[in-house]
Amino acid sequence: MDEKTEMMVALGVAIGVNCIPCFDYLYSKSREIKLDENEVRAIAEIASKVKNGASIFMKNAIAETLGDTPTAEHPCCSQTSSTCC
Repeated sequence: MDEKTEMMVALGVAIGVNCIPCFDYLYSKSREIKLDENEVRAIAEIASKVKNGASIFMKNAIAETLGDTPTAEHPCCSQTSSTCC
């Protein structure tokens, strides 16, 4: 994997797990390898969509465990949804 791709993955993971110190560190390193701000914005958008989708699945799993009807639509199951990448 090339350095830029590795950095993009690492930034996405840092965002996905809400690690601000990791993001700050990786962001400063990403500037050194010429990752531009639009690329970082795109990475943040994708990571946020995946994180949101996982949160919805968890909410539904809890509802099902408690015998309730899941209320949130599974975002990754819809071809028209853009919640997951």
